[in-house]
Amino acid sequence: MDRAGSDGGHTIEWGGQGRQTALYDAVQRRDLSLVRMLVDRGATKDEDAFYHACESSDLGQLELLYVPGHESCINHKLDFEDVPGLRWFLGRGTDVNANRCLHHAICRGRGTSILRLLIDAGADVNLPWDRWDVGRRPLALAACCGHLAAYELLQARGAAADLDPVDEAVPAVARGESVKLPEAPPPALGLPSTRDYGWILGQFAVLGRSDVVRALLDAGRPVDTRGWSNFTPLAQAAMHGRTDTVRLLIARGADLADCAIDDEGPTPLDCALWGLRNGRAEDGDYVGTVEALLGHDAPTRHGPPTGDSAVDSVLDDYSRRGPRRGQPNAS
Repeated sequence: MDRAGSDGGHTIEWGGQGRQTALYDAVQRRDLSLVRMLVDRGATKDEDAFYHACESSDLGQLELLYVPGHESCINHKLDFEDVPGLRWFLGRGTDVNANRCLHHAICRGRGTSILRLLIDAGADVNLPWDRWDVGRRPLALAACCGHLAAYELLQARGAAADLDPVDEAVPAVARGESVKLPEAPPPALGLPSTRDYGWILGQFAVLGRSDVVRALLDAGRPVDTRGWSNFTPLAQAAMHGRTDTVRLLIARGADLADCAIDDEGPTPLDCALWGLRNGRAEDGDYVGTVEALLGHDAPTRHGPPTGDSAVDSVLDDYSRRGPRRGQPNAS
């Protein structure tokens, strides 16, 4: 779905445009029957096809395409809020420490259910990172990513780390004590390379921290500041069903038609519907999010069935009634 998000540096496609093998194309089309047929006829279960299968919640594709050695793709699964998908990898004995899964989950803003699963699976809460920001420990990473829930969980599980000025400045913003972001490079691959730390607006949107998002916007941060894989905060909030944050960003003028990744990429409403199907946050309110976006005529290339009858009802109602030209309802 998104681009350049994981350790392997693969390019992630949106929209099902195959660019390699027939198997890869079948994966992108989410056509399980075709994947099965190609595998049965001897198609090579290459890592690239498996990697992109991680972008779907359909575990059947992973089952069909898995061969020993593909376990390192777990970090691409951790690019998304997919608890069943993570359990699938853990059930195959994936080494969470060799892959530095806890670090990856923290910097992607994963929820505490996923973080607990990793720790319970043996993730070392004091293991130094061996890539990107080499030597950084999980607790310091949670601090510099503004992920207070992760920070508190790690502390409770015995994590420790020496915090640098960036690690101390960002939690102050997350706690509402400051709106001054540090000047520093981003801590992980897939984030904008600028030093203004603006990417973290999207991180707070992922986490549903409307209070912090509002404070940063009030302090002058642009509402469409780019974050992970070129997603705007609105797209990231929508993908995780953060209705209050979505309403706030809409009220502040966020671009409802922005395409992440590239000109063919997903709009914010596309992201909401994709997240509902493939990376559903356990505490996400997707009905409210879709209603908020459709209330302002947000465009999408997707529609029912979504697998959620309540969301399908909202989409069907909008289709019958047409554009509403809604007004901002949050500030």
